[in-house]
Amino acid sequence: MEILVVGPVRGNVERFKGLVEVASPDLVVAIGPLGLSEPLKLGRTWFFVRGKEDSLTPLAKSDGIDMLSRVFRTKEGVTFSGISGYYDPVASKFTRAQWVKARGKLSKRHGNAVFAEDIEALLVPFQRAGIERLDFLVLADSPERPPFKRVVEITRPRYLFYPAASYRKERVGDTVYIGLEDVDSPKGKYLLKL
Repeated sequence: MEILVVGPVRGNVERFKGLVEVASPDLVVAIGPLGLSEPLKLGRTWFFVRGKEDSLTPLAKSDGIDMLSRVFRTKEGVTFSGISGYYDPVASKFTRAQWVKARGKLSKRHGNAVFAEDIEALLVPFQRAGIERLDFLVLADSPERPPFKRVVEITRPRYLFYPAASYRKERVGDTVYIGLEDVDSPKGKYLLKL
């Protein structure tokens, strides 16, 4: 199975579409921020993790699937997941309901922040499914952030993808960490063969 993982799209839809067309992978995954101002239709199933600035309006009308801290398994048995959003040290300590109760509303600034229930929404189904480890995990923020470190420790992905200012590939324990540049960079894509 071939999986194309692209770095932050940041509105460069033509480059993203071109990479999908040329690679013709079995599965497509995009790391946010996606920067879409209008819905993106690839005519095939693709997955994404939202970045800090992403608007839900064009994403909801696109044919992509927000990973939203869910666990997926392909018919070939490949297991993967992702966490949409960015780390905010205050928001990550609360659930959305607790935040709204304390502050009155969820500000636009915190719309894509990772809250406590986002982490649990991934870990609980992962543990219930009896999966030993994920084949790959995708983050829209640094894996060094506390809630993401916890997810990596528990899910033990074989491959971990995240946005980076410059391409990075390194093995940490039994996980290969791959930091991807923006999609318009030659180092803004990775073809994973599982």
